[in-house]
Amino acid sequence: MKKRIVFITDCIDVAYNELRGVILDNIKSDEIIIEPVVPVAPFSIINGNFVLRLMADAYPEGTIFSVILNPSKERPARLIGKTKKKGIYFMGANTGVFTWFFRDFGIEELYELNDPGFFPFGGKYVHAPAVAQIVMGKPLKNMGHPFDIEKVVKIDTPGGAIIHIDNFGLMKFVGKLDGLNEGDKLEVIVNERTLRAVYAKRMMSRETGEWVIYPGSSFGLPELGKVRENGAKELNAKIGDIITFKKI
Repeated sequence: MKKRIVFITDCIDVAYNELRGVILDNIKSDEIIIEPVVPVAPFSIINGNFVLRLMADAYPEGTIFSVILNPSKERPARLIGKTKKKGIYFMGANTGVFTWFFRDFGIEELYELNDPGFFPFGGKYVHAPAVAQIVMGKPLKNMGHPFDIEKVVKIDTPGGAIIHIDNFGLMKFVGKLDGLNEGDKLEVIVNERTLRAVYAKRMMSRETGEWVIYPGSSFGLPELGKVRENGAKELNAKIGDIITFKKI
């Protein structure tokens, strides 16, 4: 079976081509596929946390995920390892981005990558070569030293927080839709702006320009959107903003 490498990163300009080039220069196998870049919102650990968990569901057993996303002032430990569920390999900074992923997939192996020192573009000079070694079969224990699971940084995403905004301006957020029925009218507050919305099971069945809260496609999370318009852009909404709503 072909091995797949997936970069989850906010480095989505020419930097991604550099990452890809380093991998290709360090592997000698036609059985390895580098997937198209999986973009995350710049500097957003909340979004990276969601995107990694989403991709872990989608990709097959044995996939290698390289998460290059680090807004930290200090230089965190670089983690490498393998999950219990699906045997997924991973590499990334200890920033909290692995919270949801580790919770649902478990940890079979966990190491801190041997520190080669500081590089201006660590993704290119540290992460990518290490990922190439992993995909070529180098034992993880030979690449680092055991890392205490209790030292893994965790993030706590509050209820109502927007965790992803897609290119249509649809906003996935943390919450539940219990007790709502088709057509219920809702008062929604985002960034101190109050909206009138409706609840619907299928957003696109509603009228253009109507605000709708509906069950989304990811882990049962609700979504807020404006039918056939870019609602997030209109609201100037960002990852981490809070959405609250109530039936009226």
